[in-house]
Amino acid sequence: MPATDANVRAFTARLAERPCCAALVAHERLDAALSSPVGVIFVLRADGLALRPLVARIHAAGKLVAVHLDLIDGIRADRAGVRWLSRAGADAVISSHGQLMPAIRREGMVAIHRLLLVRRGLLDAALAATAKSGADIVEVLPGVILPDVRALMPSLRVPLLAGGFIRTEEQARAVLASGAIGVTTSAENLWSADLR
Repeated sequence: MPATDANVRAFTARLAERPCCAALVAHERLDAALSSPVGVIFVLRADGLALRPLVARIHAAGKLVAVHLDLIDGIRADRAGVRWLSRAGADAVISSHGQLMPAIRREGMVAIHRLLLVRRGLLDAALAATAKSGADIVEVLPGVILPDVRALMPSLRVPLLAGGFIRTEEQARAVLASGAIGVTTSAENLWSADLR
């Protein structure tokens, strides 16, 4: 079942309610994320074989889950990996592999194209890749630089997320003011912040 505009609207509506999302790189922080008011949990690292019960637990808490395909142990960043995440129940999939965005959408999940902008020379190529990928959402890393590079970016046709090195409420507000609809962060102090 292809991702529908309704799926994307539901996902972005959660971000509008609570723009700060919990980014998990370690399972010991799952309980804190589940008890926080975030509407979306981003699973950045996990064991692929343990993913289905993890996703079920997040859903049972009334939250959506986005899984980073490129970083899950035991799963390749390919179409089979996309199908695995679909069967595990992921609502959205994050990947830096733009060519996988159509496969993610065909499986009924929200496609998030992650851009790692470590130097200025990568910006133009990254933006060209997102224009071709057909992603539903683009995520910029490190997100803390978004206020500084936003003027260099053309208007995107899709919503923008920012993640990485965002540790304070001031940084999160600056990122949102730069046009991002959400912030993915591992900083627990921001999971409860009301940034609307």
